[in-house]
Amino acid sequence: MKNITIKIKGMGCQNCVKAVTEELTALDGVSKVDVSLEKACAEVEYDEAKVSTDKMLEVIKELEYEPSL
Repeated sequence: MKNITIKIKGMGCQNCVKAVTEELTALDGVSKVDVSLEKACAEVEYDEAKVSTDKMLEVIKELEYEPSL
């Protein structure tokens, strides 16, 4: 398992946190997600054999936020 921190611009409330958490958690290979509104980031534990960082960034972009590594 690997850990990654994804910076996320554009989140403004707990509904944003919930949406990002749900979408990342739904990805096959993601085992743990901790999204922080205050820090504007997501801490993700994942299996790099099952899911790529690009896929995680894509899912966040689809929610209309601006992710970066």
